[in-house]
Amino acid sequence: MSSVGFGLLYSLINSQDSFSTLNNHEITEHHFKDKEVDAYGFIRLFVMDYGEYPNVTTVARHIGNLEAFDGLENEPFEYWVSEVKNRKRYNDLKHTMATMREYLESNKLEDAIAFMGTSYLDLRHSYGNKRMTELREVQMEVLNKHDQLQSNPDIPGIPVGFPYLDEVSGGAQGGDYIAIVGQTGVGKTYLALRMALSGHIMAGKNVLVVSTEMPMLQSGRRILAMEGNFSTTDLKMGRLSHFGREKALELVERGASAIQNDGKYFYLLPGGMFSNVEDIIIITKEMRPDLLVVDGAYLLRAQSKSWWEKNMDVASMLKDLCMQQNIPIIATYQYNKGDKGKLEDIGGGFAIPQIASVVYSFEYERKEDMQSGADIQYRILKLTKGRDGESGAVRVLYDMRRTSLTQDRVLSGRVDPDDRVAMAEQSSPEDILPVEEI
Repeated sequence: MSSVGFGLLYSLINSQDSFSTLNNHEITEHHFKDKEVDAYGFIRLFVMDYGEYPNVTTVARHIGNLEAFDGLENEPFEYWVSEVKNRKRYNDLKHTMATMREYLESNKLEDAIAFMGTSYLDLRHSYGNKRMTELREVQMEVLNKHDQLQSNPDIPGIPVGFPYLDEVSGGAQGGDYIAIVGQTGVGKTYLALRMALSGHIMAGKNVLVVSTEMPMLQSGRRILAMEGNFSTTDLKMGRLSHFGREKALELVERGASAIQNDGKYFYLLPGGMFSNVEDIIIITKEMRPDLLVVDGAYLLRAQSKSWWEKNMDVASMLKDLCMQQNIPIIATYQYNKGDKGKLEDIGGGFAIPQIASVVYSFEYERKEDMQSGADIQYRILKLTKGRDGESGAVRVLYDMRRTSLTQDRVLSGRVDPDDRVAMAEQSSPEDILPVEEI
């Protein structure tokens, strides 16, 4: 008896397209059922052995179903692909509903929620497109992108807010998994929020931020302090002047107006509700932001046995997400308690730097700064791994009286010598003028 699976195989044989055409349409053995699986396997082995397709009557005889291809319409190959995929989605949904019912009847609510999330991801993934692309087609896209940038000399990606790093790396680009790494207390969260704000304000991008380490109110306070150059402490303690309070209100209202008029958003996700990496993947696919920032990615949960495996799984899943959605993802990590500043000391081993396409190391300038309570210090921001081998380092003015992280000067990398200030001429935090009270 014929079916959509036999229809697809029949159309493939008649078209004489390559067997890999199925892979281009993401059709695997799992899309077939019953005798269709035997037919798929036989055709696959036949092509491997003889380099051509068997006759459909040969396939029917081999699987013991002489009527397998009877009465099939001569429809386009793409029609049968769609029918086979929809059938699998329907059956997957039926299986999901049945399994969910079993979990709920057994009062396994957490298992039900986790299974529902995984099933949703699988279903949405089935609508993706992973077809093979001919080299010259990809290269033409490269040239088209080049021409666009040549006529509009802005950086190709989303600016991270530090001019030299944006220039040398082209900003955060689609498919980038960017790891920010640093010791506890160095200011990784401030840096990540600074980059997120840069993408939103400078480039007008839609941004999602989730922090596993702090509530949304605290993140919102830090971002407002950066926008207005207020002290975060003054905001928290209710110590803004009348002028400062009016300025803060103006910033909030202007941002709300931009959302209403331009549709550009900056969403903070509650870490408690989005503590599983699957939850973040789902909301990202639903909202389609231009940039995702995950503060404290090492605290996300995944179905792994050990800390090292969990970090590797989370990073792999987020890397897949940024590739599928063609967006950059910025994630913060801590160095291990051993040697600081080495790639192998990120999140338990080599996994993170291997998976990440870009790695930024955020470091104290001096050892004494680690124990210092000074509001104004310097940090070193190093591009230790670039997607195309680029590297470099900048000195960052870390000013917590104004909640400001700005590039002070370039320390290393490809740069015009006239633009670099000699190390011997570096100023100290004490040289900075007092901050005008806001």
